[in-house]
Amino acid sequence: MFEALNKLIDRLEKVAMVAFMSIATIITTFQVVYRYGFNSSLSWAEEVVIYSIVCMSFVGASMGVRHGVHISVDVLNAFAPPAVNRWLHILTAVLGIAFAIALAYLGFRLFFSTLDRGMLSPAMRMPMAWVYFPIGLSGVLLIIRYCWVIHEVWHKPPVTMAEELAAEKDKLV
Repeated sequence: MFEALNKLIDRLEKVAMVAFMSIATIITTFQVVYRYGFNSSLSWAEEVVIYSIVCMSFVGASMGVRHGVHISVDVLNAFAPPAVNRWLHILTAVLGIAFAIALAYLGFRLFFSTLDRGMLSPAMRMPMAWVYFPIGLSGVLLIIRYCWVIHEVWHKPPVTMAEELAAEKDKLV
């Protein structure tokens, strides 16, 4: 079940990243052409690009957990035996889940309170609640990803630091 959900989320994240990156790139290009080619500008372009980049950031947080590329301090992992490393990974994932729960709760609370107020964005006049929706969604994705990390760490045998370094060296080649 975890593997199927993981693949589905991977695919959705990749599509979302490509879509948001394409939107930001295309609209920025049009804005430059309009500004320097026609001495005019699109009033809504900057807003769309900013919202696209914000969405990419929140989707990227989940992708970072999936691929293990978030900033971390590996000093303890370098000196601890594999069995302790397993528990360190589980502890960091549990702390990540606690953060993600807060992110999801507060993000969706912000979404619903903004939706109730009927706030609109300045340039596009779209409901601001939809700008805040990715915050809560990112929290949910992070919870799923951290649960996946715990599942993987729990079901795979502990790896020594030498084996991990050898695997990393193979990835670089």
